[in-house]
Amino acid sequence: MRLLFIIFISLLSFTLSAQSFGLKTGAAMTNFSGDDAEGVDFRTGFYFGSFMKLGEANIRYSPEVIFHQKGGLVDQTIDTITVSNEIKTNYVDIAFNGNFHINDELALVLGPYFAYAFSGSTGDESMDWDIYNKTEFGANIGATYEVNDLFHVDLRYGLAFTDIMEAKTIKNRSIQIGIGYIFSY
Repeated sequence: MRLLFIIFISLLSFTLSAQSFGLKTGAAMTNFSGDDAEGVDFRTGFYFGSFMKLGEANIRYSPEVIFHQKGGLVDQTIDTITVSNEIKTNYVDIAFNGNFHINDELALVLGPYFAYAFSGSTGDESMDWDIYNKTEFGANIGATYEVNDLFHVDLRYGLAFTDIMEAKTIKNRSIQIGIGYIFSY
């Protein structure tokens, strides 16, 4: 946990030392996909972190480091009583997105990400990391609307390529809606 915190702070300070950096935050509606992910509802969490803006042409890049809550709501029926369990995991996502500008304000966003889970729970119990994977690889796709040179609005869909459990086909997916502010332009 301490090592992950040190890595997160190091990447955050690297991001903040760039010429064009910013902070972002928003809501994340997360769920699971895959063959073994039936009966799971969306769970609302949040994300926040820092990003850089690189490039001046129609194709720009934005590496980012964000804290991202993921998971889902699972309903289980036991003796005619339905119980909802919340699966909640906390990840640090490191992404490298390409921003393909249609015009000065609107850009399509596409890029890979790597995520590391540093905590999680299923209901009231901590996750058993012997059966859950801590690392995740995936891709982001979405759009960014730049309100002005400093402020933008994001809509993004993230889909993991790796399973969250060793023995089941279950992958994280996330719809993110948020805002970002650039401190240096």
